[in-house]
Amino acid sequence: MDERLDHAPCGYLSMDQNLTIRIVNATLCRLLEYEKQGVNGISFESLLNRSSQIFFQVYFLPLIRLNHHVDEIYLMMKTGSGGTLPVLLNAVIREQGDELVYDCVLIPMLRRKEYEQQIEKAEKAYRKAEEELLRIEQELDKKKEELSSLPNPKI
Repeated sequence: MDERLDHAPCGYLSMDQNLTIRIVNATLCRLLEYEKQGVNGISFESLLNRSSQIFFQVYFLPLIRLNHHVDEIYLMMKTGSGGTLPVLLNAVIREQGDELVYDCVLIPMLRRKEYEQQIEKAEKAYRKAEEELLRIEQELDKKKEELSSLPNPKI
């Protein structure tokens, strides 16, 4: 494997038509906490948690066979330490001799959840501030009405 691809800032793997991993880059192995020897030759699905295995079967396989590519499939992969790694998978299917080969790029989604939580927190603070502003405006309107109903003193 080319050195640049082996250490690209995303995971890369290629699997055969039986979904057996034939090529994997060092980046994906590092992210998943596996040695290359532990990943080459195993079923791709064995690296997925149960819900992602089902999603992979129901969506990925039919889509890639129909369109010859898939984009942004969200999967949870099992790590060597027993954790999970959320990834976005982009893949293409191509012919290599008499076989079909699936080439996949896996982008780790480690920060996305954190960013989404920060956005959600900011939106919540905005809504709270907006509600407080509305409350203050209503209170001011009420005070204005009270003041306007008082008799005008004569000078």
